[in-house]
Order: sequence, then C-alpha cells, then structure tokens
Amino acid sequence: MFLKRLDIIGFKSFAERVGVEFVPGITAVVGPNGSGKSNITDAIRWVLGEQSAKSLRGSKMEDIIFAGSDTRKAVNFAEVTLTLDNQDQGLSIDYNEVSVTRRVTRSGDSDFYINKQHCRLKDIIDLFMDSGLGREAFSIISQGKVEEILNSKAEDRRTIFEEAAGVLKYKNRKKKAELKLSETQENLNRVHDILFELESQVEPLKIQASMAKDYLEKKEELEKFEVSLTVYEIEDLHQKWESLSKQLDEHQHEELGISSNLQLKEAKIVEIRDQIAALDESITDLQNVLLHASEELEKLEGRKEVLKERKKNASQNKDQLKQNINDLTNRIAELSGARDLQIETFNTLEKQVKDLQAQLKEKQEKLHLFAENLDEKIDSLKSEYIDLLNEQAGAKNEWKYINEQLEQQDHKSTRLDAENEKFLLERETALTKKQQVQSSLVDIQAKLEAQVVTFREQQRKLESLRANYQKQEKTLYQAYQLLQQAKSKKEMLEEMEEDFAGFFQGVKEILKERGKKLAGIEGAVAELVTVPKEYEIALETAFGGALQHIVVDTEENARKAIGYLKQNSFGRATFLPLTVIKGRPLSAAQLNLIQHHPALIGTAVSLVQFDGKYAEVMNNLLGNVVIAKDLKGANELAKMLQYRVRLVTLDGDVVNPGGSMTGGAVKQKSSSLLSRKTELEGLKEKLVIMEDKTAELEKTVKSLKEEVQTSEAALEEIRKSGEDLRLSEQSIKGDLREAELEEKNINDRLAIY
Repeated sequence: MFLKRLDIIGFKSFAERVGVEFVPGITAVVGPNGSGKSNITDAIRWVLGEQSAKSLRGSKMEDIIFAGSDTRKAVNFAEVTLTLDNQDQGLSIDYNEVSVTRRVTRSGDSDFYINKQHCRLKDIIDLFMDSGLGREAFSIISQGKVEEILNSKAEDRRTIFEEAAGVLKYKNRKKKAELKLSETQENLNRVHDILFELESQVEPLKIQASMAKDYLEKKEELEKFEVSLTVYEIEDLHQKWESLSKQLDEHQHEELGISSNLQLKEAKIVEIRDQIAALDESITDLQNVLLHASEELEKLEGRKEVLKERKKNASQNKDQLKQNINDLTNRIAELSGARDLQIETFNTLEKQVKDLQAQLKEKQEKLHLFAENLDEKIDSLKSEYIDLLNEQAGAKNEWKYINEQLEQQDHKSTRLDAENEKFLLERETALTKKQQVQSSLVDIQAKLEAQVVTFREQQRKLESLRANYQKQEKTLYQAYQLLQQAKSKKEMLEEMEEDFAGFFQGVKEILKERGKKLAGIEGAVAELVTVPKEYEIALETAFGGALQHIVVDTEENARKAIGYLKQNSFGRATFLPLTVIKGRPLSAAQLNLIQHHPALIGTAVSLVQFDGKYAEVMNNLLGNVVIAKDLKGANELAKMLQYRVRLVTLDGDVVNPGGSMTGGAVKQKSSSLLSRKTELEGLKEKLVIMEDKTAELEKTVKSLKEEVQTSEAALEEIRKSGEDLRLSEQSIKGDLREAELEEKNINDRLAIY
C-alpha cells in the first residue's frame, strides 16, 4: 500500500484545484517559507480524520477554508481527496485503489466519502486503524513533533508502540467491550433493585387481591341482574343493527349501480367530446382547405376571364390585321394599275416629247418668226413634263413603301403566330403541371389526414396502455409492500419463536437449554398444541397461565430444571411430568346431560390438536373445561352440571365452578402464544401465494412496459412520417406556386401579343 495522489481545492492556501502525484520511491516537496509545504501534510492529516483545528495550525475549523487575497475571492468550501494503492490489501476493503474524500463548508457541514460513497468519520478511522495512517499514528510528523515524541511519557510512548505493533485496534475494541459490560452490569443492578422493590410490594398486593376478590363476589351479584338487561339491550340493538345493515347494503348496491351508470355516461361523454374535438379539428382543416381552394378558384376564374378577353382582343386584332392586309393588297393592286397607267402615260408623254422635240427641231427654224409665242409654249410644256415626272416618282415611292409595309406585316404575322403557338404550348404544359401538382397535393393532404387519424388512434391507445401500465405498476408496488410486510411479520414471528418471546423468564431459559444442559424437556404447552382460529380466544382463556407450563418426561428431569433455575436465579416455572400427570375428563353422565344443548361447542380438550403422548397432560389441563357459544348458554350448561365444571365462551367469558363468572373486553394482543404458530404457518402459505401473484404481476407489468415502448416507437414513427408528409406538402405547395407564377407569366405574354 502506498500513497498515489493528493487532490486539494479550497484548503488553506490552495484556492484552485491542485493535484500532487506520489510515485514509488521518495517524493520531496520543496519551496520557500510560506509557499504551502506544511499545508500538504495538514491536508493529509485532515482527510484522515483530524478533528482538532489547533493540530492544523488554526483556531477553528473554518480557518482551513481559503479566505481570499487581494487578487482572489474567498471560496465557500474546502475539499481534499487522498488516493491510495491497495493492491496488497493493506486496507480491509475489496478495492485495488481507495480514495478518501473530506469536504467542509463555511456553514459547518462536513461530508466524508470512501470511493465516492458517502460514509461516516468513524468508517474512515476504522479503515485506517492499524494501517499506520490513522490520525493518531505517527506516519505524519510535523515540525517540532520529533522532540515531543522523544520527551513524551512512558504511557504516550506505549501508545506509539501499540500503534506500530497493530494492537491499538483490539485495545480500543476491548475498551468499548468493557464499557458495554459496565453498562450491562449497571442495568442488572437496576433490575435487582426493581425486583427487590417488587418483592416488598407482594404482601400488600395479596391483601389488595383478597379485598378485590370480595369486591368481585359482591359485584357478580350485581352483574347477574345487569346481564339480563344487557342481553335484552344487545338483542334489541342487534335487530336494529341488522335492519340498518340490510338498508345499508341495499343503498350501497343502488349506489354501485348508479355510480357504474354514471361512469359509463361520463366515459361516453368523454368519448363524444373527443369525437367532437376531432370533428372540429377536421372541419377547421377542411374549411381552411375550402377557403384556400375558393381563393385559388377565384384567381383562376379571373385569370380565365382575362385570358378570354385577351384572346378576343387577339382575334379582333388578327381580323383587323387581315382586313388591313386585304385593304393594302387592294391598294397595291390599284396602285399597280395606276402605275401601269402612269407608265403608259409617261411613255405617251415621252413619245409626245420626242415628237415635240422633233417638231421643235423642225420649227426652230421658224423660231425667229414665232420667238415670243414659242418660249411660252416651251415653258408650258416643260412644266407639264416636270409635273408628270413628279407624279411618276411619287407613284414609285408609294408603291415601294407599300411593298415594304406588306413584307413587314407578313413577317410580324408569322412571328406572332409562332410565338402564340409557343405560348399556348407552354400554357398547356403549365396547366398540366399545375393539375399534377394539385393532384399530388390532394393525395398528400389525404395521406396526411389519414396519418393524423392514425396518430390520434395510436396516441389514445398509448394513453390507455400507459394508464393500464401505471395501474398495474402501482398494484405491483402495493404487492411488493404487502409482500415485504408479510415477510417482515414472518421474520418477526420466527424471531419471536426462536427467542421464545412472550414466555416468562424462567420458562424461556429452560426452553433455550433443552437438549443442551437440560434433558427430557418436551416443550411448553403452547408449543405442543395446535388450535383452530375460531377457538383461539376461548382456548387461550381456558388454558390461562398453563400455556407456559413446561412438559417434561420424568420428575427427576423436572427437579433438575428447577435446580437450574434456582442456581442461576432465572425465576420460576411450572413443570408437568408425563409420568405422574393424570387427566381429569368429564364423566360420560355429564357429557350425556349436556350434549344436546344448542349452546354447546364441545369439551376444550376435543377442540385442540396434539400428539397422543400428551393426552394425559391435555386432559389434566382441559378435560373438565367446556366451551359454549355465549354467556347465556354457558350459564344454562353450568346449571345443568350443578356448577361443578369450568365453562368458557367463544368471547372469553368464564363461568367458574361454584357459579362465579369472569368476563368483559378482551385486550387485543399482537400475537398470542397460541395464535403465533398458526399465524406463522398461515403466513408461510400466504407468502407462497403472494410471491406467485407478485411474479405474475411482474410479468404483466413487464409485458405492458414492452407494449408501451412499442407503442411509443410506433407513435414516433407515425409522427416522423407525418412530418415528412408535412414537408412534402410544403414542397408541393411551393411547386404549385411556381406553376401558378409560370402560368401568370405566360398569360401576361399572351395578353401582350
């Protein structure tokens, strides 16, 4: 065993966590004065259980907690952990490594741990006792301690040697044992004093008992008259009680029927409310879908009307363009005819010009004669010629412009037709895509609704399973408690049987030593008989103190047992030797006299079970005791038997020989001597049944738990599937919006053209 590691936090000067490793060999800690070297040894001494603050160089235990400095705040606790290598099992604990932790707070609370398990300071001290590391050991020697050891007294040095020799633990145990022995001796002295006081009270108590007997005799005379009145009142109250009990049963039956009907109706109401809530949610979802569909339908209808109007405008524009083309074609034809006419006119005029030029050339000679008239005529002809040229040029330009316009119109019409066809195809594609997306959206929404219904059904099933599981689990815990209570009671009864609880001191000591120091001891009467449950009170009253009488085989063994009690001052006991005890049964005449009486149960000896060899003993104790149903019947039986036998009722009332009666309330006992054995046997049988039922409940709870886990997993899968469907729905809605935007763009382009 050697020290491996020391962890310190908040202890004296160690504000932060510091770990010191100790390797095999010698580990030295060096540093200047005030650096905290001694605090390491103080930490080891403190974690080993040191309780003196002065030994740790402080005035109180709070001083070991770091109090702060100029640069750091104070901490609220100090903790030290010491780790030891225990592979050689130097410490009596089944771990190869042992860590001991001590923690203290400023409030004064202290905690101790061994391997991180909470423990007491005593456990730590006992762990290190005789290991050489205890708080009283000299394995940690501080400054000045060497001189103190050398100058110590012989008694102190003896303590050192005992610690080193490993006998200190046994010496401490010896001191504790001597202390317990002295306390026990003091208790025995007190018991003797009490016995002495009680012995002095015996004689006055005998006088008081005699007075009490006289009082009871007088009181019995009064009770004879009170009994009749009490019996009458009891019978009257019993009849009233029976009547009220019948009424109570009827009312309880009616209440049970009403409560069951109420529960059924409440269950139906809850179910209907759940259905209404589910229908409300479905209606809300459907209304939202309907509203969305209506809005989409209105938008589509509006777009449809816009498209119709645009189509109508396009048709009108197309017709108008065709009309313009026809008009322009006719105009071109007219202009072509006019051009031909102009060309002919031009040719004619040109021919005329040539003729005129010829004439002009011919008549130039006559110029001089007709100079003034000729110039005017030439100017006139030139003007006409220029006008004709201008008209010809205008007709050519107009014809050229018309041809260009016709060509442009043809190109534009062709382009518009092509683009229109393209946009129509794109619109058809967009509409098809939109319809597909809408169909997918409807399918997804239907699946989502079905998934919601499945989820709710699974959730209701899971809640039902959880409720059943919790109910069965609660029943199982109750079964555990009842089983534990039964086991505890069984153990208590067994311990009472083993310790002979309830027996007098002398009887208990004899029973403990039978078969050891004392021979021939058969057992106490209570051990040798078995009594039916319904007759326990009567037979316990019949036996009285005889239940603790001890049955022995011979008188000699009885004398030895009595001598043993006297020798050890263990008290007194009554012994029944089998060789001399004779029975005292009722005579046949007495039995014949009472056997037909309705109140007769039987003789007491006939109601108990025992071994045949104890027949004389049982007949001696119970042979002349008769068990009756009630006190009135017992009085009648006693009168028939001339008050010569003892009669006991089922309630424990007694009619003594001579006619005196004893009775009243029977004090309830937790476990009588007679019933303890019967109760113990019954508990053993009951425990077997309870354990079987508990095992069945455990299987049921385990099965229900597995069903709950399976249902939770299925519910989680449904939820994830629903989330996937939600994501798919959102994606499809996005695709639908894109398709609508694309359709809108196409319609806008068609409207432009």
